[in-house]
Amino acid sequence: MGSVIDYIDCPNCGHEAHIDFYYKSGEEFTNCNNCGFYRYVELHPDVQDLSSIKDSDWKITECTDPFGAYRIKYIGAVGTMCGTLETEAVYNEICERIMDDADVEFASVSRLIDGSIQEEILIDGSIQEEILID
Repeated sequence: MGSVIDYIDCPNCGHEAHIDFYYKSGEEFTNCNNCGFYRYVELHPDVQDLSSIKDSDWKITECTDPFGAYRIKYIGAVGTMCGTLETEAVYNEICERIMDDADVEFASVSRLIDGSIQEEILIDGSIQEEILID
C-alpha cells in the first residue's frame, strides 16, 4: 500500500509532527517526536472491502496529553528508536531499563512543560568518559 508522508504543526505542542497518510485505505498516522502526541486512524482488521467502508469500520487511537517522547540509539545502530511516554510510570520504567543497558549510546526525553519543549539527556555516550581506578 502506498503512503504520503507530510509534516504538520502538532495539535498538542505546535512543533513539527509527521503524518503518514495511506491513500488507498484512508488510514492516517500522526506522531510528534517532540511531545509524544499521536493519533492513529485505521481500519478495523476485519474490513476486507475498501469500496464500502462505513464510519463504524474506523478505529481511532490517540494520546493527546502524553508525559513525553523518547529517543534511544543503540551502539552500532543505523537509526534511533522514537516513541511516546504515555505516563510518568512508563518514563520511570524506560529510564530504569536503559540505565542498565550497556548497549545504549544515546537516550533523551522531551516533554511539553508550561508551553515549551524541554529535553532531558539521559545518556550521551559521546561525552561520557570511563574512569578507570587502579
